[in-house]
Amino acid sequence: MSTPGRKPRGRALLSFLVAMVLLAVIGATGGWLYGQRVADRRAADGGGGGEPTQPEVTSEPPSGEPCREETEAAAENAGSPGGLVEILYIRTEDNKQVWICRDTAGSIFYQGYVGPLGGELREGENALFLTTVAETAGGYLATNETDDGTTIYSVTPYRLTQSTNGKESTFPVAERRQG
Repeated sequence: MSTPGRKPRGRALLSFLVAMVLLAVIGATGGWLYGQRVADRRAADGGGGGEPTQPEVTSEPPSGEPCREETEAAAENAGSPGGLVEILYIRTEDNKQVWICRDTAGSIFYQGYVGPLGGELREGENALFLTTVAETAGGYLATNETDDGTTIYSVTPYRLTQSTNGKESTFPVAERRQG
């Protein structure tokens, strides 16, 4: 038989408060992750709408550090007048490296590499050179179309996002240089 009168509610109240705090933390984390994804997509498509921005072509050569010799040679093979300079370099925490370079005509190129710092770039093995690059408000979009599908690389000073056939992977940047 139970005793008449009020029963202590401390344990039930504590359980309820812990559950509420846990739900608030989960909700806040989900909202932050969603906000990061929206910011990445807005940066990738030029701030939410419109066409990617095109560089202003001038008669002055671009200023900055010269791009790697392998990148310069690949660009010249693709019809570039040369004179490539680095406008953005990133290295991710797992040693993915990307150089975004601009030539004297204003064309933009993507050079990707997976390997140690200063390693040899071997196209098709550990390196990827792309000429289909667009400048956006937050960075650059490089597109690689193959028989297996399309891969889009979104390169910003803070992250590299690779999207292949709807599957997206994001890599935080450990090192960056902007020209």
